[in-house]
Amino acid sequence: MKVVSNDQMRAIENRVFDNYGLSPQIVMEIAGRQVAVIARRLQAQHPGTVVVVCGKGNNGGDGLVAARWLRQWGVDVQAVVWSSFEDLPADAAAALHAARMAGVPILLPAQAREALQIAGLIIDAVLGTGVVGSARGLAAEAIKLINQAERPVLAVDMPSGVSTDTGRAEGSAVEADYTVTFGLPKLGLFQFPAADLAGKVTVVDVGLAPRAIEAEGIAVELTSPKEVKSWLPEYSRNAHKGTRGKVLVAAGSRGMTGAAALAGEAALRTGAGLVTVAAPASSQPVVAALRPEFMTLPFPESERGGFALAAAEPFLERAARADALAVGPGLGVDPEAQAFVRKVVAASPAPLVLDADALKAFSGRLELLADAPVPLILTPHAGEMAHLLGLSVEAVQSDRLGAVRKAAELTKAVVLLKGAYTLVAEPGGAVWINPTGNRALGTGGSGDVLTGIIAGLLAQGMGAPEAATVGAYMHGLAGDRLAERMGSDGVLAGDLARELPLVQHDLRLGLSDLWETFQG
Repeated sequence: MKVVSNDQMRAIENRVFDNYGLSPQIVMEIAGRQVAVIARRLQAQHPGTVVVVCGKGNNGGDGLVAARWLRQWGVDVQAVVWSSFEDLPADAAAALHAARMAGVPILLPAQAREALQIAGLIIDAVLGTGVVGSARGLAAEAIKLINQAERPVLAVDMPSGVSTDTGRAEGSAVEADYTVTFGLPKLGLFQFPAADLAGKVTVVDVGLAPRAIEAEGIAVELTSPKEVKSWLPEYSRNAHKGTRGKVLVAAGSRGMTGAAALAGEAALRTGAGLVTVAAPASSQPVVAALRPEFMTLPFPESERGGFALAAAEPFLERAARADALAVGPGLGVDPEAQAFVRKVVAASPAPLVLDADALKAFSGRLELLADAPVPLILTPHAGEMAHLLGLSVEAVQSDRLGAVRKAAELTKAVVLLKGAYTLVAEPGGAVWINPTGNRALGTGGSGDVLTGIIAGLLAQGMGAPEAATVGAYMHGLAGDRLAERMGSDGVLAGDLARELPLVQHDLRLGLSDLWETFQG
């Protein structure tokens, strides 16, 4: 599913109006009816009067259309209009007139507080995607009263007060329990605080012609289980360990051997046929004892217990027999280990995943990544991304989409920015938003499991963008499933790895989208 900015959505709508026989008034009618359908479904959970709070723009018009339909279906509904009739645009004014003629009680702002306090469901149609900067004047007052009512809220298109593109709220913003968004999901819904303020999101069809959407050339997409299933490797019945891909992992300096074991196990549980974990000589016996199914190799180590620079040549010789490499989990940050990473990247014979400590070797040296001879996947969290780009963590988090695109362009690599709604970007601007995952993933070793998953997928022949995208989806889905059974707190990274075979099994059978779409 494509994800759009505010400007892209306006361009699509204008294309529909100009070329496909729909008018703004017809689209408002369709959108408002869809809101009403969703609201009527929610009444089973939230019985009582539906109060529609309408602003002075077209979002308010959508709300008035919804109120009219609810009234026609026998629902007890009222509408509060925070504008004079003269200030309404033509389509919203027509919607207000039609709602009045249908018998919808139209309340003045002075009557809003009392109505909202006893509502079974509030529909927020104050601003939607129309906010620029902070909500002001009557709109800010309406948002304040909606939140003070502490009743269930259904937001129309976007919670009022948040940016459609950035998800930021510069002032007051509606705290919704549900959001119905029109045509396509908006970028702000995957960024915070909007991602928290939107509640459960439903995408509804409002008649946008597919060709009008395609003509916009949208480069951001929400990963779907159907897409993931189509990318998973397929095997004949006579497949064996030699045909399922070979992974070589460089990980596990002194005191961080668990990271190496988790990455190796995750690669195996993702389906790779053979996995070898390379570790500094003194750490290798510990790594070998942690997981008997993968092979281990000792390599020269530095005085600090990390990889020595002298380990690079023998590692690269071994790498020539691998289908994918993973470098970084528990690697250590001593100068020799960092030099080892740079030498491996410069001469790598196989696609390579770089994570954790390995990324630190390229701070201020992104051109070394851009010159790599093989496909690269970088998997930073926000702190590591800030280090790579020379930004603050706050700057990265305030524009995650911009940061991941910039990193992909500068490094010529596929970049996976971890976090809530993990992003995967490739050079050229294409981005996938990952909808899976929860706070259960916020545990030590979780990133090492993700590295192993991606390396395992690469080794089985998947391209770099697909491996990163599928890896993020599987990793998050494992966390979601565990949270359902165990709760979100106390899940261990090893639990994530052990969940992977079941995750992949169910993906192959076919799973429904996490984001609900509704045709009406």
